Amino acid sequence: MSLTQNVHRVERAVSLATGATAIVAGVCQGGTSGVLKALGGAALLQRGLTGHCVVKGLISDPKAELECLRERVAELRAALPRLQKEMDSLKGRQENRLDHAVEETFPASDPISP
Repeated sequence: MSLTQNVHRVERAVSLATGATAIVAGVCQGGTSGVLKALGGAALLQRGLTGHCVVKGLISDPKAELECLRERVAELRAALPRLQKEMDSLKGRQENRLDHAVEETFPASDPISP
């Protein structure tokens, strides 16, 4: 089930503008309150980009929204092993590059200096 658009054009535009402004303000502000402001802005930005608001969905049709959220969680859970495999692969490549860099920096053939 895909997310239905429950946020109309004007609301989306306001969410995009407010979200972008909040992200910039939060990053410039810094600290815990800045991070919270930026996260709120990111949520508004997502609302504007997708045209879907979970809170609005829960208010207007809670059963459908909860079912949609359950399906989304199941999709993410199914994708988790693939993502873990990719992370392990990246970690292995990073370790190989580090080992190679260490070998290049300290070759075994160099005599130990007194």
